Amino acid sequence: MFESLKPFVDIDFTVITEYVISLGTTSLATYLAIKVIGYLLNQFFKRSRLLEEKKEETIKSLYKNTSNYVLAIIILIAAIKPFFADLSEVILAGGIIAAVIGFGAQKVVNDIISGIFMVFEGTIKAGDFIHLNGEIEGGTVEEIGFRITKIRLLNGKLLTISNGEIRKMVNGSVYKRRIFESVIFSFHEDPIRVKEIFINVCDELNLKHHAYLKRNEKTDEFEEKYQVYGFHSMDSSPLGYKISIVATVNDTDYITAVLEAKELLAKTIYREKIKMAETYVNVENSSQKQHLSS
Repeated sequence: MFESLKPFVDIDFTVITEYVISLGTTSLATYLAIKVIGYLLNQFFKRSRLLEEKKEETIKSLYKNTSNYVLAIIILIAAIKPFFADLSEVILAGGIIAAVIGFGAQKVVNDIISGIFMVFEGTIKAGDFIHLNGEIEGGTVEEIGFRITKIRLLNGKLLTISNGEIRKMVNGSVYKRRIFESVIFSFHEDPIRVKEIFINVCDELNLKHHAYLKRNEKTDEFEEKYQVYGFHSMDSSPLGYKISIVATVNDTDYITAVLEAKELLAKTIYREKIKMAETYVNVENSSQKQHLSS
């Protein structure tokens, strides 16, 4: 095909053909190498138990994101290399381009730097349940990259946030999480009766959540089973007594455990007819009030 165009265009199509073949070969070889390394990495994690599951997922996520950048950089170098006589010129040109891009895209650079610190300091891992920037609604980390982090919220939506925008983070999945559920009931209710009812709730949850409770890795004993925390905050709540139950569970089971604990508490309060704290509001008719005062 190229030979038929020679009389019309003064171009050495042999050089172009060699360039295209070289670029295609380099791109294909790099792509296959990345896929092979990814496959070997997955096989290693399947057969080895050196790392916990969350760290394995984090490494996989990082490799997936980083490999795309590596592939793009290698293809770019292979594409511009034939136009330079020396490899040092390629590196110099790449450095100049990187400097220009870095100056014009400072936010991207900031995101990458923040991501590097976040990854190597082990602030979060894939599978952690976190709250970002003071938001009430949290989510589970699905993917961590050097520039962005993807979080699956409780409502099912996927939140993608730049690492540089993460100013404050609360990680509730550092190996274990503590359930702390409180109920405020009326001062007219018998506190002894309420405490006994809550103790029974804790006993039921200890049986039901046997697999959720966190165990000590050395002794294999439960770190903190469900128990009544006791009465507290009576001085700060004018509405009634405050009683709580606590337990330490596996971070991966926290959502299920806390929802089931809330449900059991609600059912028990209704069944036992426990009087909850109430607020009374007195509403007076302004005309009646004026008539009475006169």
